[in-house]
Amino acid sequence: MEAQVGFHGLFQLGHPFPLTVSLSNSGRPVEGTLQVKVWKGGPTKGIDPYPFYYQRTVLLSAQSQKSFQFTVDPDSISRPLTVTFLGPAAEASQDIDLRHHFSPSPLSLLLTENSVAPSVPLASNASTPLIPLSISQLPSEARAYRGVSTIVFYEQSLRDLSKAQSAALETWLASGGAILVLGSIHYALYQEPAMSRFLPVRVLGLKRFASLPGLESAFQAKAAPLKNLLAQDSRLVEGKVLLEEQGTPILVESSRGRGRVWYLSLDVGRPPLSHWDGLALLFGLLGPSHEAERAPALTSWDESVISRLLWNPSFFATYVPIRSFFLWLLFYLGGLSLLAWLWLRQRWPRLRLVQALLSLVALAGFGGYLHFVRGGNIPDGVLVASTLLESVAGEYAEAQSNIALFSTQRRDYNLRVESGWSGLEPVPRTGVSDAALVVREEGGSSGLSFPLGEWDYRLFRIRSVARFPVRVELENKGDRFFLRLANLGSRDLTECWLVVPGQRFFLGDILQGSSQTREFSAAPMGGEAKRQEKIDLHDIPFGDKTRELLMRYSFFPQEQGMARWGSGAALFFGWVRGAPRRIWVDDPRVIAYEYSLFRAIIPLDDEGEL
Repeated sequence: MEAQVGFHGLFQLGHPFPLTVSLSNSGRPVEGTLQVKVWKGGPTKGIDPYPFYYQRTVLLSAQSQKSFQFTVDPDSISRPLTVTFLGPAAEASQDIDLRHHFSPSPLSLLLTENSVAPSVPLASNASTPLIPLSISQLPSEARAYRGVSTIVFYEQSLRDLSKAQSAALETWLASGGAILVLGSIHYALYQEPAMSRFLPVRVLGLKRFASLPGLESAFQAKAAPLKNLLAQDSRLVEGKVLLEEQGTPILVESSRGRGRVWYLSLDVGRPPLSHWDGLALLFGLLGPSHEAERAPALTSWDESVISRLLWNPSFFATYVPIRSFFLWLLFYLGGLSLLAWLWLRQRWPRLRLVQALLSLVALAGFGGYLHFVRGGNIPDGVLVASTLLESVAGEYAEAQSNIALFSTQRRDYNLRVESGWSGLEPVPRTGVSDAALVVREEGGSSGLSFPLGEWDYRLFRIRSVARFPVRVELENKGDRFFLRLANLGSRDLTECWLVVPGQRFFLGDILQGSSQTREFSAAPMGGEAKRQEKIDLHDIPFGDKTRELLMRYSFFPQEQGMARWGSGAALFFGWVRGAPRRIWVDDPRVIAYEYSLFRAIIPLDDEGEL
């Protein structure tokens, strides 16, 4: 058993990283469990350390070798990472000291043929390590790239890129990563569909330039001018052309969610460009300008939010049969009242009344037990998913889901998470030592296994950036402004509101596939003096009390200063009807509730004008 940590033995400290485990079997076929143990919690998290397991069932045929890839995320590197193979006839274990493999700065990856880096100054002025990789070495999970700032494509065919690898790259890019595509004289590689999905241009062929005065003047090269150059001829598809020559894009930048894509049509790996003094300055400009760090929490999700949710009668009634309990209680009290009246009136013999009382108590107790425990509506558990979709660049939204799983019974749970999310993180509870968590990967989703006691709960967060094609535009025209809404997705938005300085407007429902323009007065009622007054979002009513609680304490918490909305930005939000299932439990005894809110913040100028 051999294990390779990170990208060629390197990962960024504080971020998830890929772990590749290779197993060699020199005997008969064997089936077992491959397990990786890391440690969560500790002093930095304010809770006691507890083990976190990643498990996968593996089957090794006779005289074979297989590699398995995990994405692990320890909270501390002071404890070793442990890899274990557990089988009926064999067992192997290996401890890995992570202190020899971390980098304090983010990494840059270079995709080239055979993992050989070209002799160009890609990282001469950069503080980030540059690691050459082949296609087969790319992880297939987006979380594994969170310690990577930039990925460089150069003369590499992406035809062998799997669907999982391609989806992971797109998710990482939309979440804040950066891709730099360097041109080559082998332009056919850039016309492949797998490569075209990442390009902001359409490559048409090659074009020869006698000189590139625009590039030379932009980077103030001291060497001799560039002459007789071959560059890729292309047509802009999206983004912005930063440099062009004779109508041909030379340098293009485009956005994908929170990420960026740069395209350079020149071949930097061949003379004369590979010997040009201005090349280092060019790569200094295109290098990683930001780190794809863990974004701050958009919402509040802790014990205080859960306690308010549990004490809400409308939420409690969704899974506890309060109506049945009330009717059963009326039946029991009515029977007692009737027997008391008969006792006072002496209509029945006292012995018969005592027998009737005992029969009523036995019937009510036994019948209530059968209904509420055996045949009632109380489930084993209740799963609540509260998702905030924050609009970002283009038709993308950053999604943060807060998960709470309540248990009414002492049992084990297997929480399933759809692929494509950037990760699943447990929320620590103050003063509580949480049990170990086990991640099991099956097919396209991951399962999180853990036990829960009677009337106990655990909290989790997941987040990602994905396409959510809802466009919100606000235009000011003097004393009136216009709101343009376009819901190009497959979900309706219900109970939508618009909040501007000093005013709020109820918009109703925005159906899927619809576009509309609304006109409003820019001056609030009662005079211009009320323009700068803040709107208390907690006063906005909804038909569902659970939604009001989530709005008040989770989506717009008071302690984060978001409860009162003033000048500086306009706010649009609406609830997503029938949101897709992202996290679930495959058990009919566990019921689930999904609440999703879409939010778009539209900046205003310094005076609060639209």
